[in-house]
Order: sequence, then structure tokens, then C-alpha cells
Amino acid sequence: MIIWTGHGYLAAVLTFAACLLAQLGLDAQLGEGFYSSHSWAIGLALVVGGLLSSLVGFFLKARADRQVVDVQTGERLVINRSRHTFFFVPLHWAGVVIAVIGVAVALSGVVTPS
Repeated sequence: MIIWTGHGYLAAVLTFAACLLAQLGLDAQLGEGFYSSHSWAIGLALVVGGLLSSLVGFFLKARADRQVVDVQTGERLVINRSRHTFFFVPLHWAGVVIAVIGVAVALSGVVTPS
């Protein structure tokens, strides 16, 4: 089960989109199967997806809280609009984790070429 709060699901969506676009683009330009046979390409796509997730996470984190007043009781309620997590990790840090994984995948292809 995937667990997120707020717009935390964007970590998966943006990373998947970056990987899909990289695969479609590289396979179209350099031949069918190029993307899947070169781990540096997969790693680079993960880094791009992670950086996009992190940028969106920092943008969403900067949003201010919203104060709502209950009409009947007059009680003030604060709605936290800056909490966006993916698997309990804040979105801006989840993007960094994805980017680090991408660097590791890219370097694994350099160290042990396929």
C-alpha cells in the first residue's frame, strides 16, 4: 500500500514521468532498447525525477497555513497546507533520496558496464 499525505504522491508521478520520457526519447533517438540497456540513462532519469520532486516539495512546503473560523462556536482552526509526505518522508527530502538512488544507479553502470 502506498502511503502519502497532501501532494506526496507527486514524488512517484514525477519520477515515473521523467523515466518514461527518458525512455521514449532515448529509444527513439538511439535505437530500441537503449534506455533499458544503459544504467546511466536510468540513473539520470531518476536524478531528474528526484530533482523535480524536490523542487515541487520545496515550493509546496513554502505555502502558508490557513486559518478557518467555525461560524457556530467562533473557534479558530489552523489547517497545515505545507505537509506533503511520501512513505512518511517529506516530499522535498523524498526527491533528494530518489536523486541519490539515481546517482548510485548511474555509477553502478560506470563501474560495472553492461
